Amino acid sequence: MHNRRRANIVLLGIILTALLTGCAHRPAYRDPYFFETLGSDSQLMVTMRNDALHNVVVYAFPEFGGEESEILFDRADRISVAVPTTPGDHPVGLYGGVEGRIPKVLTRLGLNASHEWNRTRDGFTYYRSDESGFELAVPKRGIIVFADRNLHEVYDRMTEHRVVYVPRELTQQFLDADAALYSASPDGMNLFGEQVSFPFELFFDEMWVTVNRVDQVVNLNGDHVPERSLYHVAGIITLPENVQARVFDRVIRVLYQDYMKKRDMTVENWRITINLRENRVVFDNFLIFDDIIEQVLRLAAR
Repeated sequence: MHNRRRANIVLLGIILTALLTGCAHRPAYRDPYFFETLGSDSQLMVTMRNDALHNVVVYAFPEFGGEESEILFDRADRISVAVPTTPGDHPVGLYGGVEGRIPKVLTRLGLNASHEWNRTRDGFTYYRSDESGFELAVPKRGIIVFADRNLHEVYDRMTEHRVVYVPRELTQQFLDADAALYSASPDGMNLFGEQVSFPFELFFDEMWVTVNRVDQVVNLNGDHVPERSLYHVAGIITLPENVQARVFDRVIRVLYQDYMKKRDMTVENWRITINLRENRVVFDNFLIFDDIIEQVLRLAAR
């Protein structure tokens, strides 16, 4: 974990060197967007607007909170990643891309000059950190793609032969959201198993979630809301059978009530909405603190 953290910090420095030279921002991919083609069945796709979640990243990774990182986050637009939801060994764990005002030539020059990154050619040019195994490439202006290992396994489907994974009807919601998650056939036991026990193996047919920052929240008990960011969460989780959906619906209600009770929060004019529609659990008006997002980021960095 220490080696990966170190490699990530070095990566930020390299990106920063290129970004400080400046260049006009234009999306590297538009039709479809990069995040739309990221992931595959049983993987979880996460896309985040860097400006909206900057504070969360700094909470999770204090070493990213310096002045140089401020400039980086100002110039980076979006980060999107995919991770497996099934346990066990995988050829590639975390992979994805950083989109923003990233010049291709200057970024490559910075990587070539670095002592931490070794230039490799295997059908395409990429760079590898021997300490962590972390690999990255700059396929075109405006994006850096990366993987925690074996970048060649996912490079082509991220850059050339791109297949849409995220349903197109969700694209605009995901673009408008501060963060969004999507997975087709995720392993629910691996996602939720550590938090609660289920009476059956928990697999989802589909899951999508949007996360958006909330301002001006009032706590009914009169206390000030803790000085931490609050986010509104909404989405739909589809399960194989109605009986599983009913159980999952009840578990979600209990977990959320316990979550808010532990934080002594009763929010004015805010009522959670959970609807059970056959084998789908539709939820809205959930408030979460940024601590949950921080925990996810810390787990991903392991």
